[in-house]
Amino acid sequence: MTLLPYITEYTEFTGPIYATEPTKAYGKCVLEEGLWVTDSGLQRSSSYTGSASVASTSTLAGDRPSEEGQTTHTMPYTQQDIIAAMEKINDVRLNEIVAPVPFVQVYARSSGYCIGGANWTVAYKGHRTAFISTSAFATCLHPQEWDGSVLSEAQAIVFCDAVDPAESEDSEINTVPQNVQISQRINQLCSTAISTLKQRSRVLLIGEPYGVTQDILQVIAENAMSMNLPLPQFIFISPVAEHTVQYGNIMGEWLCAAKQAMLYLPEYPFVDKDLRQKGHLHFVRSLSELAIRSIPQGIWFVIASPRDTATINHFIRQWQQDAKQCGGADMAAGTGASKFSVLLYDDDVARAQSIVNRISATNEVTYVPVSQRLTHHAIEQCLAGATRAQHVLVPSHIYSRLPPSISNNLDFKLLEYSYLQATEIDLDTDRHLPLNIQKEMTQQLKRTGKQHAVVSGQLLLAAGEIRLERIDDSSTADSSSQDAETKAKSKPDTQVAEAVRPSIRMAANLDNYDLSAWTPERLASELGDIGLNAAAVDDTTDASSNKKKLVRITIPSGTATIRMHGGWTVDCTSVNTQWVVLDSLRQVLKAG
Repeated sequence: MTLLPYITEYTEFTGPIYATEPTKAYGKCVLEEGLWVTDSGLQRSSSYTGSASVASTSTLAGDRPSEEGQTTHTMPYTQQDIIAAMEKINDVRLNEIVAPVPFVQVYARSSGYCIGGANWTVAYKGHRTAFISTSAFATCLHPQEWDGSVLSEAQAIVFCDAVDPAESEDSEINTVPQNVQISQRINQLCSTAISTLKQRSRVLLIGEPYGVTQDILQVIAENAMSMNLPLPQFIFISPVAEHTVQYGNIMGEWLCAAKQAMLYLPEYPFVDKDLRQKGHLHFVRSLSELAIRSIPQGIWFVIASPRDTATINHFIRQWQQDAKQCGGADMAAGTGASKFSVLLYDDDVARAQSIVNRISATNEVTYVPVSQRLTHHAIEQCLAGATRAQHVLVPSHIYSRLPPSISNNLDFKLLEYSYLQATEIDLDTDRHLPLNIQKEMTQQLKRTGKQHAVVSGQLLLAAGEIRLERIDDSSTADSSSQDAETKAKSKPDTQVAEAVRPSIRMAANLDNYDLSAWTPERLASELGDIGLNAAAVDDTTDASSNKKKLVRITIPSGTATIRMHGGWTVDCTSVNTQWVVLDSLRQVLKAG
């Protein structure tokens, strides 16, 4: 999602884009926040260095040093590019089936990772391939639980994302289930926050303004009220937090069962509505807006994005100065200015470690890695439910961690793949294409009493099925002489026609349409009106003096010929051409 505006606006990509509704909504907010943080960081950098040229180039790709000595990454797109990219996304609802092209169906199942997080299944003629994206087995968080049917239905499974074991060498992972582990770590982080609030001290939570942050906010607020502690002033410093926090209340189909049940009660699924009504939840777009906002008195609980290093550095620096200026009487009175806590959780281990290294030298940081993504142990558990799988692909760093004995207990091939390297598998899709035998052929064999026979015929691809039709031979002696004479007369033309005959023939199934009023000229005109390069030309295979017309269509994927005399038939040079032409033909006939 991070580079989507660049791909759609600055590359030659023109294909369709599909995303779940929440992913589109949250993704737009993430892109805007990243662009805002970058631009504001460059503007602050220019104010410190006295350069006016830095801020003016904030939308160009590149890196520049900020005032804190960090590297500020610029985005290769603008706000207008983000809006244009979002307009090109096709929304997909939970379990909705979409058809990007004929014979292909795509649908999304919940991945359990976040609101809108989905695993995608691509079905083609009965063969299903499942793409397992960032997923989680946790049932203690607010998103809808993992839907395991995505594995049980698929013949091919591709795991696209998993925790790199090199980044999570934690012995607890080997012994504690992921759901229990996440609950324990969230409770650990919330326990530290409650202990700080008991001392009337301030808290800085570094985390995204959505996702697990909403669960943490819920636990802390409920614990504070149950322990009769003064509610802190929860302050989100983010230009998009007000939208991302509220999205959870309107996307009920992506919530867990407990949250969905609350949608039908006079209670809100999340605590943010209650806190806002009580005047204890505030959304501030930036530090400059915070300077002019009037926040009620109380203990501050600040939430800042891990990407917003300027806001993080500002509060740490400011609270350090407050602690130094705090006298002994203030410390004894516990006014909150003498101490503060910095809490951090982040799925991005490298980014989290960078933040810890930068601020831990002068501050005590409670870093709790709340990792929701699948581990190699979780993938091993997943494979037990892949009852129909024939091929399973996993990243190389995960494949090396799976026990060698796992392949002996499975009925499918377990393969590894590396990023940017091609991996080929044989999906054996031919067996899913139905083969129909001409009815007249089977009846003739029954009359002769044959149960087994060798026959010769031609295969015709007709709207999703292969049809075997018999070639005329000696069994049709009553018309053989007439056929031979006709073939002899048209032999030169037939040879020419065979040289250019397309590779795929369709018997157009157009029984539901009135074809009597259609002529080649009218059909070519109507097809041209919807964007096809179509023309009515003479049929070179017609040996008569009064040649009949046919319609020839040329598109980038191949050519097609529509013959309208003697029953409509369509000859195509490729399957892609067949899809385009047949769909366009039905569209024109239906409109006419």
